[in-house]
Amino acid sequence: MDNSADIKEIQKGLATIHYEPNRVDYTVNQFELELIEQTGNSIWKDVFLASLFFGVPCSINAWSNYSKLTDKVFNTEIFLNSLFGGIGIIIAIISCLIWQKNKKKFSKIIEQIKSKPAFKIPTT
Repeated sequence: MDNSADIKEIQKGLATIHYEPNRVDYTVNQFELELIEQTGNSIWKDVFLASLFFGVPCSINAWSNYSKLTDKVFNTEIFLNSLFGGIGIIIAIISCLIWQKNKKKFSKIIEQIKSKPAFKIPTT
């Protein structure tokens, strides 16, 4: 008999929904979820960081080697470092611009979702 009372008390506790009254819930439709997924999974930040960490050391190495030369003539090493450094920095700038554009689009979508009317929990 003692166990059945405990089971009824557990079932009663499971049927109760615990809700924080200060919590705000937002409704999101399928289109908004797809937009969030598209803008949230951007690889442009990774491309920016990778190309920046590739382009800057190559450029520094080219400048360092060029400043050590006495006759100031480009050799193959300086040319290749300058070439890869310049390409890396250009790719970094382009990917940074695209990344920031996507970031603004993502923030705009979040603001649109937050501006929707608050979801009302039905009270009994």
